[in-house]
Amino acid sequence: MIGHGIGLLLVSVVAGYWVLERAETHKGDLRRVGKALGWLIIVASLIGIGCRVWGYATCPPGAMGKKGFFCPFMKPSSATAVTPAEK
Repeated sequence: MIGHGIGLLLVSVVAGYWVLERAETHKGDLRRVGKALGWLIIVASLIGIGCRVWGYATCPPGAMGKKGFFCPFMKPSSATAVTPAEK
């Protein structure tokens, strides 16, 4: 897969589009629910992709603990920054 779940999120965008396409073949409430569900899947997936990309941009791999770098996406036990007194 692409990196840490982005590939799965891209597949879910395609699945959301498929739900939208299937909703077009129905009538009434089923069509409305299908469209809402399809858009919800697409929007949630795109937001997830954006969060992953933002996380990669703000927390480069291997930077934890070096020269006081702190990453908010890491577990609290491993997200401790090195202070000058600890060196």
